[in-house]
Amino acid sequence: MVRLFSLKPLVLALGVAFSAAAAAQSDVSVLPETETAARPEAAETAVGSKGSDTELSLGSTCLVCEPENLKPEAQPEIRRSGEDAPPEHTRITADHIEGQTGVEVKAQGDVIVERNQDILNAPQVHYNQAENTVTAGDTFTLYQNGSTVSGDIITYNLDTGNGTTQNVRLEAEHEGRRLQSVSKQAEISGHNRYKLIHTKFNTCAPGDAAWYIRAESVEADQESGIGVAKHAALVFGGVPVLYTPWADFPLNGNRKSGLLVPTIATGSDGLTLDVPYYFNLAPNLDATLTPSIVSARGVRLGGELRYLQPKYSGEVEGNWMPSDKRSEHDNRYRFKWQHRQQFAPHLSGGVDFNQVSDNDYYRDFYNRTNLTDYVNLNRQAWLGYNNTLWGGRFGSTVSVQKYQTLANELGYKDEPYAILPRLSGSWHKNIGNAEVNLFGQFTHFSHDSKQSAYRTVLHPSIKWDFHNQWGYLRPKIGVNATYYDLKRFGDQPSRNLSRTLPMFSLDSGMTFERNKRLFGSEYLQTLEPRLFYNYIPTKSQNDLPNFDSSENSFSYDQLFRENLYSGSDRINAANSLSAAVQSRLLNPITGAEILRAGIGQKFYLKNDNVLLDGSIGRNERNSSDWVAFAHGNLTDSVRLDTDIHYNRNQRRLEQYAVGLRYRPEAGKVLSLRYKYGHNERIYLQDNGRYLYDKLKQIDVAAQWPLSKNLYAVARYNYEITVKKPLEMLAGVEYKSGCGCWSASVVGHRYVTGENSRKNAVFFNLQLKDLSSIGKSPFEQLRLAVPGYSKPNEVMKP
Repeated sequence: MVRLFSLKPLVLALGVAFSAAAAAQSDVSVLPETETAARPEAAETAVGSKGSDTELSLGSTCLVCEPENLKPEAQPEIRRSGEDAPPEHTRITADHIEGQTGVEVKAQGDVIVERNQDILNAPQVHYNQAENTVTAGDTFTLYQNGSTVSGDIITYNLDTGNGTTQNVRLEAEHEGRRLQSVSKQAEISGHNRYKLIHTKFNTCAPGDAAWYIRAESVEADQESGIGVAKHAALVFGGVPVLYTPWADFPLNGNRKSGLLVPTIATGSDGLTLDVPYYFNLAPNLDATLTPSIVSARGVRLGGELRYLQPKYSGEVEGNWMPSDKRSEHDNRYRFKWQHRQQFAPHLSGGVDFNQVSDNDYYRDFYNRTNLTDYVNLNRQAWLGYNNTLWGGRFGSTVSVQKYQTLANELGYKDEPYAILPRLSGSWHKNIGNAEVNLFGQFTHFSHDSKQSAYRTVLHPSIKWDFHNQWGYLRPKIGVNATYYDLKRFGDQPSRNLSRTLPMFSLDSGMTFERNKRLFGSEYLQTLEPRLFYNYIPTKSQNDLPNFDSSENSFSYDQLFRENLYSGSDRINAANSLSAAVQSRLLNPITGAEILRAGIGQKFYLKNDNVLLDGSIGRNERNSSDWVAFAHGNLTDSVRLDTDIHYNRNQRRLEQYAVGLRYRPEAGKVLSLRYKYGHNERIYLQDNGRYLYDKLKQIDVAAQWPLSKNLYAVARYNYEITVKKPLEMLAGVEYKSGCGCWSASVVGHRYVTGENSRKNAVFFNLQLKDLSSIGKSPFEQLRLAVPGYSKPNEVMKP
């Protein structure tokens, strides 16, 4: 019996060494037969050797790359003998074959070796049956499963699984990811261990070597699933930019513990270097430990732990800086824990816990957006139960909540009440055209420096829905009953209070449609008038505490709400009729909304109203201010977003915001926004009162190509009243024409307080299908430039 080898191990050796996601066995097959066939006409074949000293190249190292200028090494066409060989059957076809059965076989001239899906082409092949070794050369090419391996000579021992190849080149694709590499030598030690010597690889297009990883050696052990690279360097534009003496990586695409790519950033705090280390603790448990150096402040240690189970999951994050050279605070930290759990089919719960060491933490370490989000840090735990009850849906929640409130720059803070605990329940059921709703809530409000209390809210209601294709009528009746049990606090005695108010509303609307042709396009236009009547009797509430109520801003949607206040401590008086109309432009084929615009006003049938402090205000009025909006696309390239609030009594614009965006295609965006407020809350003063003043802000942003592959990004947000820029951003982004790499440099300057500001510079280098170096500015650009597109998404190689 003649035994021939499977070349699969070599392909896998190269593929997994370069992080290919494919996985397969590397076995040596024992075949019952070897088929050999000499072609009728023997031909003399010239054999040319590359030579082991030839410098192997992946292609051009030019950074400015265009696909039409690439000059990849020509790949020979795959040569087959004709019919596919039977499974587990080896076929050798050549111009000339000679040898002795059981000793050796020599094939010369356009040799084709086929076994299963593997095809080996070479000028000559020598099979030594005594030593059970096969040798192909002086050049060879191996095709298998979309991968191409070529080189000078390959020698392989079928018994021991040992072998070597010279001047090896690999090109492979798997799941849309392309790999190419060149190596001086490849050593195969057994069926599951490989070593590549003097190797280079990248994930670029053929002939594009703008960057590559160069390593003295790469060793792969299939049994352990680990590969090790020694003396590896990232070469960018022909210049080594990163080096590591040793690195290991997974061979099967699974996660593996090890160093991640360092992150470098610069800004107001000088140079920041993060060096993360990843721990693959279990398939459903991992962690990252990130030591950092912040040149202007000191050393920092960060960490993240993630866990995932069938019934629960969560994340734990934290940072710790033992000493800060720029702050009066030491032992600065941030801690965050989020947990979600399904205890039973109908019972779930969770935890959201946030803590920082001091009031200045977010001002010192985070951007402008985070400053407004992190004033009251949530610390909450809850349980929720949902099930069917009496033919309807029942849901209930029990929660506890206490905030960490951070003081402003002047040292003032207003801490909300803690909720210890809150029990809420709701039940609703549809009976014919009626929907029955029951809502109840019990809350214990606790505070260290304010009067604490228990509050109980009951709110049953019934709403009917009468509708057809062109309109609807929805009457609703309900009762809101609120009970308070106030505790003794200082000189304030304990007492019990209550408030019961009936509520009635009637919502009605109609929809008219017509086909409309605008700007050369066909649309479906709607006209949707709406009337909303609301009645709530007037009741003074100045004897009631206010734990969680605030006045909602006046808007179009507010015209159709029963209560103008959020929370449960204040309920406005109402005997009013809201009249509004909106129109929409729809795509007649898909139904997608193109543009929506509307205008509305509320008419008051009485002058009484409940103010936020609970007292009764009486104003001579018969109608509210006008509110209007328009949101959508004026053309395929132009979008309009505008909201207007007009004060009828003062005959002035109270608030308005207008935004116009021009986006003819992805990567080309011009945006202009203007926001005005006559009497807006600006910031909290040290006396605990807010400063109110006019607000006038202009915001200009853009993303625009400077050349085929180079894009500029910018934003300028200016406050006209105080004559001060709030945020400035400018930068450039570049993507290689061949898609192998992209880079961005963005500078960012923003205010963090009344008299403070910060700077940041983002540099990011993206290597296709491999990794990125530096800190990505994507989130800042997405928020700063409406309609922003990543260069990677704009240009497709």
